[in-house]
Amino acid sequence: MANMKELPVVLMHENSFSRKEFINAMMDCYSMSKTQSDYDLQKRIKAGSLVRIGWGQYALSKEKMLYSHVYSEEALEIASTITKQYDNLNFQIFELEQLNAFMNHLVAHNTIFVSVENDLIDYVFDTLWKAYPGRVLLKPSTDEYYRYLQDNEIIVNRLPSETPKGYGPPWQSKLEKILVDVSVDKIVSEIVPNVEKQVIFENAFHDYLIDVNMMIHYANRKRAKKKIVQMLKEHGRMA
Repeated sequence: MANMKELPVVLMHENSFSRKEFINAMMDCYSMSKTQSDYDLQKRIKAGSLVRIGWGQYALSKEKMLYSHVYSEEALEIASTITKQYDNLNFQIFELEQLNAFMNHLVAHNTIFVSVENDLIDYVFDTLWKAYPGRVLLKPSTDEYYRYLQDNEIIVNRLPSETPKGYGPPWQSKLEKILVDVSVDKIVSEIVPNVEKQVIFENAFHDYLIDVNMMIHYANRKRAKKKIVQMLKEHGRMA
């Protein structure tokens, strides 16, 4: 870019970096002051060469995309049913077919996971049961999931506090959340074969901007930080 120095190599090899890491790199590489480095960061964001992907986290925008998913009509209908019934409810929807963008073997039967803040989970379950009788399960075990399995089955479970929200409507699931759930959620991690988990991670990190710190923070809320850190190390996303 005109009148802008080349991004330091140390940053170009990272999936994402913090504001502090950017400033330190610019100071080390070009002897910029902290104020100059911070101003340079803002110019790059405005020019579109860098994109903010999380709280204080940035990444190159020219090589990777922000994750988005075109939700099924069934998932959109469920979201509409919930939002009409409950004002300002914190909930998120993830559907199993979202993983088809990353896996070698496609999901044959879609399952729609509706995660709801704990205090209202029973009320939302009742609402969905009335709207979709025979298709809704509340926090099932893996055995119960397979026993009642049907296409577009709806699973209602608890939404951990501080779960990252999607870039679009807040009920959409962010990729960072999906990757953690694939690894540690008691249902999703059992549905997805272990051989596919590595494929999902590799394809997700190859194509999309991902905030690793956000993944770790969310995993910590699910009491699974150690496992996610190990997954990231195994797949080369952490030193």
